[in-house]
Amino acid sequence: MGNNPSRVAPVHSLKIFDSQTRARYKNQRESNQLRLRIRRLDVKESEILSRLTYEHHDAKMKLHELQYDKAQRQLYKSIDTRM
Repeated sequence: MGNNPSRVAPVHSLKIFDSQTRARYKNQRESNQLRLRIRRLDVKESEILSRLTYEHHDAKMKLHELQYDKAQRQLYKSIDTRM
């Protein structure tokens, strides 16, 4: 679902000489990947929840229809027996 975030890659690779900066960039990349994974899980969870909610509502509506049909049949049956 949704679009993959696009990123613009630099023309030349970045030359990072400082190990702290290299570690910071690596940590930022990992945290971005984890955020993306969490976002995808949230979307998947929302889809599942929506589907289950719809199925629950659909089942309740079908049950209501069956109860209504049963009540109508009983009503017509009682009217037919009076005549």
